[in-house]
Amino acid sequence: MKKFISVLMLTLILSPEALADWYILLPKKPLPRHRQMPRNVPVPKLKGTKVKPKPYSVEVQKVLAPSFSVPTKRGKLTKRDLEGKNVVIFFVNSFFSPFTEKLVSRLERQRDKKTVFIVVSVNDADFSSVDTFKKLMGLRKVVVTADSYLFYQFKNRLKNLKVPSVVVIDRFGFIRFFSPDIEGTSVARITKELSGILTSLKG
Repeated sequence: MKKFISVLMLTLILSPEALADWYILLPKKPLPRHRQMPRNVPVPKLKGTKVKPKPYSVEVQKVLAPSFSVPTKRGKLTKRDLEGKNVVIFFVNSFFSPFTEKLVSRLERQRDKKTVFIVVSVNDADFSSVDTFKKLMGLRKVVVTADSYLFYQFKNRLKNLKVPSVVVIDRFGFIRFFSPDIEGTSVARITKELSGILTSLKG
């Protein structure tokens, strides 16, 4: 785990193409008494001295994901339904764009059964449009929806969250990593870094 974080930091420092700033969230204060911290949460450790200029920012705090629900044609997929799995949520401006189409194609090919990938368009659309996109892209694993409210729920927790962006939630319901602005970053780089992050959350 320590080796992965060190390699990731070094990659971001040395590579001029690393445009996505990954924010790492570490525990600082205990949760309120009514919400007990689950045991054996694999919290990543940071090693080394501060780098100037910083390749990315580090926020030392604990952020619990909001009690969100994802509207789908078959009903709502809630945070409780997703417990026990890592959840990756991408917020995009629209479905029918080269970036989104390439992104969902990459995610659909992922063989990670312990992770749920969700792509959310912040421009509200009816289910027929969402269903059309899903069929055209041949999606079976990636969950797609259009819901601006879902984005604002997360923006209330992560103030600098923009669109497009990505949020990684661990199987205990904590936001562990997020990149607040992935505009201009290649899909290949995003999915490569994401793969390493998901590997670090296994255990």
